[in-house]
Amino acid sequence: MVVACSALKRAYRDLIRSEAPGTFFAELDGGRALLAERMIRPGHFMPASLLDSQLATLEPLQPGEEGARLDVAEAPEDLVTAIVDDVRSAVG
Repeated sequence: MVVACSALKRAYRDLIRSEAPGTFFAELDGGRALLAERMIRPGHFMPASLLDSQLATLEPLQPGEEGARLDVAEAPEDLVTAIVDDVRSAVG
């Protein structure tokens, strides 16, 4: 199952893991300029005015957290392939 959510803080991810042990997080990382550019596209769900507060709140994945940090600048198809490969490696 794949679920998309912000889970910006480790405490949020810990709560998710408490209900779904073994959850693998795919953190999409990108520079502020690229993120802002994408947010002003028509149909984006979040206003660009919230970007700075979201980045200030973000606690990147930490050691011991099952997951991978990926560059959002990569093509979506490449991100999917990398995530699938990372999950397969994590599962064994």
